[in-house]
Amino acid sequence: MNSYRQADWDASEAYASTVKPPYLMGTGVVTGDDGHTRPLSPPHTHPDAMLAWCYRGTVWVYLQDAMWRLAPGQGVWIPAGTPHTTRHERDSTGCYTYIPDQALITAVSEITRVLVPRAAQEMLLHLGINDMPDGLRIRIQSVLIELLQQPAPEALEGWGEVPLPADERVRILVQTVLADPGDTRTARELFAAHGLHERTVLRVFNSDIGMSFGQWRTGVRMTLAARLIVDGTPVGAAANRCGYATTSAFSAAFKDRFGITPRQHVARVQADSAHHLYWR
Repeated sequence: MNSYRQADWDASEAYASTVKPPYLMGTGVVTGDDGHTRPLSPPHTHPDAMLAWCYRGTVWVYLQDAMWRLAPGQGVWIPAGTPHTTRHERDSTGCYTYIPDQALITAVSEITRVLVPRAAQEMLLHLGINDMPDGLRIRIQSVLIELLQQPAPEALEGWGEVPLPADERVRILVQTVLADPGDTRTARELFAAHGLHERTVLRVFNSDIGMSFGQWRTGVRMTLAARLIVDGTPVGAAANRCGYATTSAFSAAFKDRFGITPRQHVARVQADSAHHLYWR
């Protein structure tokens, strides 16, 4: 859950580069603590472009105006100087590869999703824990950069961005939905609980992210649903977790969002070669 205010994002700490010449990149690895969800660190920036990628479980990448859910093998390029933070779900492993602009083939100028090939994942981790001659390390790093900057094939279903309104008036409302997408209270009940007028919420969401509160809330629920059913949660249980009273209502909302039923979604992901390559 993104619990930071605008002032926190404006005050993002600038970290120093961890990549020292003559090397071209560096990768940090973060795992869950004692089996619990790792809390968000304060927003911060890096002087180098960063590829945030998931090795195991589920990793959330938070930006000031959006968040991304990453499954194994999925990554997001973040331009140098972009405030961000992350969260790792239980038993998850998130990896962060930093590359100075001068070492990139093409500058990273916008948030871009990418699939990280299994071979690249293992080599990035191998480089982090094994000694080797500098010349060999730099040659491997150069090839990895070229591989990571190849155009990404079509992403797996359910890999999506959740936009976040920036207006402080709806911050607690947004946190409430993100913390419990399956909350069965109506929109009006949620607005009343937070002392918000319906028209105010409508204006904020339409202005900040170009959609209604209801559309946004459904998107949050479907992002959770896509992960749950691929992880093996029965459709009925996923429907309940996402706030739907019946499986049929949930399936209809899911199909409206993704164009296929929940069961078709699971079958497609399991048949996808990328799923077999990346899923753990």
